[in-house]
Amino acid sequence: MSQSLQFITPSRAPYFTLPKFPRRSCTRFPVINLPNTKRSITITPSLSSFLHATSSRSLPSGNSQTGSAGIVSALSVGATGIEVDAVTEAELKENGFRSTRRTKLICTIGPATCGFEQLEALAVGGMNVARINMCHGSREWHQTVIERVRRLNDEKGFAVAIMMDTEGSEIHMGDLGGAASAKTEDGEIWTFSVRAFGTPRPERTINVNYDGFAEDVKVGDELLVDGGMVRFEVTEKIGPDVKCRCTDPGLLLPQANLTLWRNGSLVSERNAMLPTISSKVVTCFYL
Repeated sequence: MSQSLQFITPSRAPYFTLPKFPRRSCTRFPVINLPNTKRSITITPSLSSFLHATSSRSLPSGNSQTGSAGIVSALSVGATGIEVDAVTEAELKENGFRSTRRTKLICTIGPATCGFEQLEALAVGGMNVARINMCHGSREWHQTVIERVRRLNDEKGFAVAIMMDTEGSEIHMGDLGGAASAKTEDGEIWTFSVRAFGTPRPERTINVNYDGFAEDVKVGDELLVDGGMVRFEVTEKIGPDVKCRCTDPGLLLPQANLTLWRNGSLVSERNAMLPTISSKVVTCFYL
């Protein structure tokens, strides 16, 4: 006759109370159903005795229904199965029920950690969520990383979730013609354009990912790169090209964020033609 394992929550100590906070509204995101990658482990008599000891040390003394004896009596019923992932299984065997980690670890995946072996090492170390910054990298690279995480869950028994951080309604520079960076000097004139340039591209020319960039900017606007690491002032508009004079020099990096300021105020998407959800974000839903 099979018997189930029951967890009895111990009663709260009289000297310990949790503060109550008012409920606040929050943005709800759609729930993504992940594949069932959990597996069953069996509580053997040796593991049961170990959990008996750890539960006795960690729980306050009490009656057999609400204290550690409640769990002990449930464990002493017999061996049974629990659905857990590989990381939780290791934590249960090492620390017992009362000592398992409750904090979730989110790891941002980049070129140095996108390999299958590196992802497995992160998962073994406790990674719960693999975060992918959709502002960087190509669609093919994003797809490859997602497939590797799913393969890791299927083959190794992990339950690593995938978080996609979309770029949203933002203006970004393109690449720098293959260069890792570009240095600007005070007073230099740079061209920001929505045109696609061949190789080699014109000197001090940068393409922008937003088609309505030239229509939105006005002469006199201030253009900030990476939150102000480099500053430009719009001096002229010629068709799809925007001429800007560097007022605060620095280092330009590929895919850097661009923001427009007008009369001391940020030009937000509601004052421009930026879409609420870009087509690039929509394509992320199908990865």
